[in-house]
Amino acid sequence: QGSYRSPQRAHLRVPARGRHIHPLSPRDITRTTAAMVGEAISIQGAAGTERASRPWARPQSHAHSHRRPTLGGRRVGGARVATRPRAHISEAEVSPAVALAVVDGVVATMAAELASAAAQERGCQQLLENAVGMQGEVARAGGLASVVKAMVAHPEVVLVQRSGMCALERLCSGHENNVLELLESNGLRIALAGMKAFPNEVVVQEFGCKLIRNAAACNAKVQATVAQLGGIQAALRAVSVNKDVMIVVEFGLRALRELAAYSAANQDEIVEKGGIQIVLRAMENSGSSKHIQAVGCGVLRNLTATNAEYQDSLLSRGGVEVVLSAMGEHPDSPEVQQAGVWAMFCLCVHNPQIQRVLTGHGVVNAALKAMEAHRTDSKVQEAGCWLIKELAKNIMAASTTLSVGSSSAVLKAIDKHAFVPAVQTAANGALRALVAHDRSGWVKTACLGRIGRCGRSAGRTALSVIRE
Repeated sequence: QGSYRSPQRAHLRVPARGRHIHPLSPRDITRTTAAMVGEAISIQGAAGTERASRPWARPQSHAHSHRRPTLGGRRVGGARVATRPRAHISEAEVSPAVALAVVDGVVATMAAELASAAAQERGCQQLLENAVGMQGEVARAGGLASVVKAMVAHPEVVLVQRSGMCALERLCSGHENNVLELLESNGLRIALAGMKAFPNEVVVQEFGCKLIRNAAACNAKVQATVAQLGGIQAALRAVSVNKDVMIVVEFGLRALRELAAYSAANQDEIVEKGGIQIVLRAMENSGSSKHIQAVGCGVLRNLTATNAEYQDSLLSRGGVEVVLSAMGEHPDSPEVQQAGVWAMFCLCVHNPQIQRVLTGHGVVNAALKAMEAHRTDSKVQEAGCWLIKELAKNIMAASTTLSVGSSSAVLKAIDKHAFVPAVQTAANGALRALVAHDRSGWVKTACLGRIGRCGRSAGRTALSVIRE
């Protein structure tokens, strides 16, 4: 008669009917909230210690782990009886506080148990999991420095190097401040040493290459620093040693592409260390991977742009055949088609001799097929127009079919992408180059023939070029 207990809520004591219930004070509500947060911290910490040793594994979801005890009122004997008021705590308010509390605890534990490899591996894994969306906060709490110390303390323990490399990559991904802190703490040098110590460890190589790419993409100064510390050699070694592991090859090539971008010194080092051969062999060995083919073409593009020596080197090593093979293997991939056309453009730009060779190899036909198959892709159209502009003289000298087909492809690009400035600039330049080398009048005839079928923008462009 005095109270009612249910099996599910035996811990809640409900007074007899009619007894006055005093609501909880704000201080009591605060204490209740603090107790719930503390319990969540302990649960999360206990769950983190039981997770799998793989640092990239996601924590398992539990069906009822998200439920909280009901704190509202209920009915007893037909009458509603008041209980404790519900503590309204949103996930946005609790999660950051819980995560930072966990990070503080992990950092303290790693500092206290620096000699324990198991503790360092577990700590790196917990920092990796809590860094999602909180990279800056975790780094400021000492998480990044703790990972570096763990890798320094256990250079021969592959599990520590693996989890540490994953944590560093997560913390530095798209976060320039953390990259700068990594360089200041000598962390990148430690990571590169780990890649050198375990050349066949897939996870170490994959996330090490990702870390190199993320760092090199920050700015030109960091890009040069990464190369000076040995980032180029580490990426080349990862690609060559793990040539049958596509994920390592892909991110190794991505790192090389970032390192070679707009840096003559890095381009020289990559070529001197056999980078062209390594990239070509990687593309040949992974012909079924469209990602490797696209990224490989990107590396070749960055190495050969405006460098006649490297253009000749790539041509003599069969680079044209490799790129054309990639485009033929993946005709439905706009990424591969765009990257292949850009690679051919950079291979022949400002090089009349190679321009004649490429025209004879059927490069123009491959570009026209790509433009026709991907008419709605502005990037493919832009790349194709720039290649046509560069090869305009050889196109007009080759055959009437090729010249008419090229002018038609350019007009279609102008018409389809009338509001894309990059396409308009490339297409206008290509059309003017074709008309400038038109001795027989076929291009002008083709332009006039398509004016009625083209839109107003393409028609005006064609007429203005013809008048010029």
